[in-house]
Order: sequence, then structure tokens, then C-alpha cells
Amino acid sequence: MTWLLLLCAGSCFLSLGLLIPAIPVHVTGVLGQGPAWVGACLAVTAVCAVLARPLAGRLADRRSRRFAAAAGAALLALTSGAVPWTGTLPSFLACRAVAGVGEALMYVGLAAAASDHDRPGPALNGFSVAVNAGLLAGAPIAAAVAALAGPRAVWTLSAAVAAAAFTACLFLTDPRDGGDPAAAGEGRRSGTGIHRAGLVPGLAYWASVWGYTAFSAFLPLHLAALGGGSGPHFLVYGCVLLGVRVGGHRVLARMPAGRTATAALLLTAAGLVLFVAWPTVTGALWATAVLAAGQALGLPAFLTMAVTGVPAGQRGSAVATTTAFFDLGFLSAALALGAVAQSHGLARGFALAACVAGLAPLLLTLHPQNVSRRTT
Repeated sequence: MTWLLLLCAGSCFLSLGLLIPAIPVHVTGVLGQGPAWVGACLAVTAVCAVLARPLAGRLADRRSRRFAAAAGAALLALTSGAVPWTGTLPSFLACRAVAGVGEALMYVGLAAAASDHDRPGPALNGFSVAVNAGLLAGAPIAAAVAALAGPRAVWTLSAAVAAAAFTACLFLTDPRDGGDPAAAGEGRRSGTGIHRAGLVPGLAYWASVWGYTAFSAFLPLHLAALGGGSGPHFLVYGCVLLGVRVGGHRVLARMPAGRTATAALLLTAAGLVLFVAWPTVTGALWATAVLAAGQALGLPAFLTMAVTGVPAGQRGSAVATTTAFFDLGFLSAALALGAVAQSHGLARGFALAACVAGLAPLLLTLHPQNVSRRTT
């Protein structure tokens, strides 16, 4: 795991994190649209990211990790830089659609580069630390920049950070640089960009994302009903998530990825159950900490399961398949949990997400590594 790869990942996801508060402000302020269009813009980005994942996997495998990551960072820079010059909703939707493609290319290229490390588990854990650090830092930085220089400056800064990431991505190394015929040729066996090795970890990731979506979408409403604010809870979430990944990386590196993934899903489910069973501001803090620990364990374990035993030339497709389930999970959870919460209350929404995450470890028994272990 190189510092250059961490820099590329942190910069790209900082560019995305800066836009978390900027997109609602732009849609409701500059464009004068209602909250429903905020959701539509987020959905457009997510759908395009899912559709572009197979292409990203093929490019990462057949061309290079560097090419996929650099192309994605370039698209992020172009779309963020164009937004201040667009004043209509259709043009903004077009920018967000292209940004979804850029996100898919960048994410898959960088994650596949991390998987090429001789110890992919710790490398993917380090990659996930950079991802979350960038996302978590983006919102407060965006708020400060908007207060000092206005909302347009946030989009300009996002474009500048993505452009810097593009430059850094050009210097990434790739398995093909060493002339490894296996790394160059194995990827040609995957014609669709969808890899079977990524399906079971991807479904587990999908279930984990249901827990994250319930937390991020319903926490402010849950705490408002309890007479509290969500700021400290989101701070606890970020601190626990990064603390577990950074402080526990040595222990996690020695644990089988399947067991870590199971623990991640069960902790996520336990945190969601705590929101229902302990409906106080203090209870929500503990629930947040437990859920954050589960989310910290999840992504590195799912990606490690997807690439273990997969030839280097096919890992881009395996990573693309697994990460596509994030957007699928977010969209399906947002629609289903929103409907349940609207009709039956927030507690039922938390409970449904807990059931999805709690039952998902059963899926992991279908993973080829676990099947072969039981057979042996």
C-alpha cells in the first residue's frame, strides 16, 4: 500500500464529500427546486454509477488501474467545474449523471489497485480509511468555504481537488508495468465486467448499506423526536469508524475476511436494534457507536472476500461487482425504509434494516471460500 494510492483515494473522495452539503443548496437555492429534486439528482448519480460499474471493471482489468482511476478523477473535476456555469436543472442533472460514471471509474480503479498489494486485506483497509476520511472531512470544509466565499466556491474547490487527484493518479503503478502476462491477460476472460466472486460479498455489502442508509436518513428525525441534535452522533460515528479501521488494522489483518464480514453485519444489526430498544439521546449515542463499528469492519472485509483467490487481471471486475451493490443498497433502502417509516414510524424502519443486516450472514455461507472450507 503506497502513500500515493492513499493520497489519490483521499483526494477523490474529499472532492465527493465537499458536494454532500453543496448539492441540496444548489438544487433548492440556485435552481429554485423543491426537496424532491434533491433526491432525484442523487438517484441519477447512483443509477449512472451502477450502470458504469461493469465498464469500470473491464477498463481496470484490460487497460489499467491507472487509466480507470485517472479517467474517473478527470470526469469528477470536469463536472464539478461546470456546475457554477450551468443555471438549469437539465444541465445540472447531466453533470450529476456524468459524475456518477466518474465516481464508478475512480472507485473501481483505485480499489483494484489496492487489491494488487501482496497483502490485499490490510491494503484494502488502508484504502477504506482514506475513502472515509475524505468523505467525513468534506462536509465541514464545504460549510467553512461556503461561509467565507459562497456556495460557488465549494464546487470550484471540489473541481480543483479532483484535478489534483487526476494528476496523482497518472503516477500510480500497475501490474502490467512489470510485464506480468497473467495480470495482463486473465482479465480478458470476463466479457461483461460482472464477476461471480463479487456477487456474494456484494449482496452482503447491500445488506450493510441498508443499515447505513437507515442511520444516515433517519437519525436526525429520530433525535429531533427525542429533543436532541444529530451533530454529536455523526461525530461519534466518524470517530469510531476511523478509530476501528486505523487502531484495529493489525488485529483485523489476522482475521479471516468471512468472519470479519459476519461481525460487521451483526454489529450493524445490533446498533439498529439499540435505536429501537433504547429510545433516548444517550441510547442513540451507544447505538451509533455499535453501528459505526460494524460499518468500519464491513467494506474492507467484503472487498477482501471478493478479490481473494481471483487473478490480478480479473480483480477490477470483482471489485466493480461488489461496489455496485452500494448504490443498489442505497436506492432500495431509501425507497423501502422511507415508505415503512412514513406508514409505520421510524422504529419500524430501523427494525426492518436490522432484519436485513442480521440475516445477511446466511448469505456468506454461499461464498466459494466458505463452501470449500466446509467441504475440506
